[in-house]
Amino acid sequence: MRIIKGNIITPYEIIRNGAVVIKNGFIDDIIRNFNAYESTDMTDYGNSYIMPGLIDIHNHGGAGFDYMDATMEAFSAISKYLASHGVTSALATTATAPVKTTLAFLRNFRKMSDSVTNGCRLIGVHLEGPYLSVRNKGAQPEEYLLKPDENGYGFILEYSDIVKHITISPELPGMYKMIRDLKNAGIIISGGHDDAVDYEIFPAIDAGMTHTTHIYCAMSSLPKRNALRYSGLCEIALTDDRLTTEMIADNHHVPPILAKLIYKCKGADKVCIVSDCLRAGGLKDDGSIYYLGQSGEEGQPIIIYDGVAMLTDKSRFAGSVQALDKMIKNLVNDSDIPLQDAVRMASLTPASVIGINGETGSIEPRKRADICIMDNDLNVIETILDGKTIYTHDGK
Repeated sequence: MRIIKGNIITPYEIIRNGAVVIKNGFIDDIIRNFNAYESTDMTDYGNSYIMPGLIDIHNHGGAGFDYMDATMEAFSAISKYLASHGVTSALATTATAPVKTTLAFLRNFRKMSDSVTNGCRLIGVHLEGPYLSVRNKGAQPEEYLLKPDENGYGFILEYSDIVKHITISPELPGMYKMIRDLKNAGIIISGGHDDAVDYEIFPAIDAGMTHTTHIYCAMSSLPKRNALRYSGLCEIALTDDRLTTEMIADNHHVPPILAKLIYKCKGADKVCIVSDCLRAGGLKDDGSIYYLGQSGEEGQPIIIYDGVAMLTDKSRFAGSVQALDKMIKNLVNDSDIPLQDAVRMASLTPASVIGINGETGSIEPRKRADICIMDNDLNVIETILDGKTIYTHDGK
């Protein structure tokens, strides 16, 4: 048995001077006003915060590695990097690439991911592309984009055991059937990188699209066709309660006031923050060229400029270089969002989006003891996975 004492953040309140009792890798009990203990394995974190382990359902890498490198070294390094930022579960997110490259990644992830034991839990794959629009492709390489009616999508169904989530552009020909087929295979469908209007988006929701990818980033907004103004995916994501959404809360992709607007429209139970972090996460801004996806000709070259990843010509953002812990701090300090709601958007909400909220995502009895501990300045001091410490800020 292990007991950790501090200020416990639940989805609804902060329990001051409480304790979490851990047994056999699970949360056994939560004690209010904790003053005594029987276990010799009790750690008192004082006024620090005990919160659920963070869950990142959209990240591409960090510490110099991208999941598309498709090696054990890359998977382990990214897992360890995420754990150092309080993340206990993550989806490995791809970049648009030739199908053969994506298949090589999927094969290696299926074979290797369960062997990653030095960091956070890699629970599956988020395919970002290749079924995206040309207009809002963002940093995704246009030459590798596909359409479901022309190119098929059978390779995704072959790996439905590990593909948990996919970002698609709703208006592509053949997309409604693809959504139904992938949903029937248990895959979460998210709209994003689209060029759609409302009359193309609503049938996608009817077919099974339930989520949207990094709102206000590479997403249709108030599009015009033949001089007529329509609602785009941004507007529908904000107002349709059937949809949850992602937000890159790095103060670049989504400035603080916009973050507050998204929060007020959707609420903490419908918005999850995602890092969208690239391989440059955790590295110095020294003018180096990095790659989204594999390094080399199949990847997209990027640079870090003023704290955000951009294409080398600085024409658009390419992704984030921040992790979820920093984004929680951004929301609290710059957008005036309550701490328990900011934490919920980085834990229980993403867990709910991908259907693992019954086992993790909040501090509750009978859930996994996946825990992040932050000091009063919201810096990660320890990360716990299944009751065992996988990261401490002092390396002990």
